[in-house]
Amino acid sequence: MKRRRKRRLRKSVLFAGIALLAFCIVCAAVFLFPKKEDTAYEKEEPEEHRSEETVPVSTPTPTPEPEPEVHTASLFMIGDALVQVNNSADALQYDGSYDWASQMDGITDLAADYDLSFYNQESILGGDELGITPFPHFNCPQSFGDYMISKGFNLVSTANNHSLDKGPEGIEGSDAYWKRHPEIITDGTYISQEEHDASIIHEINGITYAFTAWTYDMNGNLCPVGREYMVNQYRGFENEMLDTVAAADKEADFVIVSIHWGTEYTHNPDEEQIRLAQQLADAGADLIIGNHAHNIQPVEWLNDGKALCYYAFGNAINGQDFPDYTTYDDVNTGMASSLVLSKTVLPDGTVTCEIKDVKIDLLYTWNINYEEFHSVWYKDLSYDIFPGKDSFYRSMIDNVVHAYDSSFEIGLK
Repeated sequence: MKRRRKRRLRKSVLFAGIALLAFCIVCAAVFLFPKKEDTAYEKEEPEEHRSEETVPVSTPTPTPEPEPEVHTASLFMIGDALVQVNNSADALQYDGSYDWASQMDGITDLAADYDLSFYNQESILGGDELGITPFPHFNCPQSFGDYMISKGFNLVSTANNHSLDKGPEGIEGSDAYWKRHPEIITDGTYISQEEHDASIIHEINGITYAFTAWTYDMNGNLCPVGREYMVNQYRGFENEMLDTVAAADKEADFVIVSIHWGTEYTHNPDEEQIRLAQQLADAGADLIIGNHAHNIQPVEWLNDGKALCYYAFGNAINGQDFPDYTTYDDVNTGMASSLVLSKTVLPDGTVTCEIKDVKIDLLYTWNINYEEFHSVWYKDLSYDIFPGKDSFYRSMIDNVVHAYDSSFEIGLK
């Protein structure tokens, strides 16, 4: 009996040990492998650390890159104001005053829209007291200058083959007239060496420009001995003209040259024009405004687009009897053009200058028996006045204006 009890005890102890071991294993499993949510909870960082991470970090505002400075000036150009006695008679009123509006408003109304507006004063404004006289010794009423100024023209050439038509007195009278209008830039004739040698550099809209005007001669008339400075004549003085341009090129953003040259009543530039145009461009001229032919001539870029040359603008107003070697329509067709002088200053100080937005169109001066005159744009010209206007206009554009370069835009604003 005793032996049996001992066996039962041993079995009880064995079972108890097994139960205890199983309990320990379960507890260890619970401790070593907690629930996922508990693990996440236990690994959560303290609240103060979490709040630090959610505070947005401010980014400094970058300093903007400096922008280039761009300066522009618009320019409008027409050709010769060849005002003759019949033009003056048409403008003369009963009270002795002059009214040029009916002759010129059709063209000149555009001038005020531009920063600079150019024309060549072919008939000198020598003073009415010298007489309003015809070819070969023109003198124009000074009221014509008043009219052109009132329309917005502020850049005027006084150097042409008629500059000495009234002798030194005409130059002096013209000079006195323009001095009464200091807001107008003129060049080409002078009453003293000091004025001849004065600076030709001007400024507009942050752009500096030089303006100089020259003529081939004065119809055989000569400046008085000792007063050779009175008119800028380039024949015999070509080096002086080129030196003037080269010196201006060192000072100004743009150099503008008005030049009276070429062969009258032809649409083709002659050898002298072509040679001088290239020499002027090489010397530093950016814009060459040619006149004198009384017919329009081609427009051309020189030096890979760095210089622009208009060989001849033709007449802006005239009362000419046309000779046998040209036609009424040739003499009465003139050119007008607009462009923009553009100067860019980069942040590093580099300066670039270019002529852009070149536009060209044609005008027409018609008259009734050389007594009543009107200058208008071709688009405004009546078929009753000029039945073949469309074909003639197209021929002038294709065969003359675009003869050297067909890229120029046709039509002003």
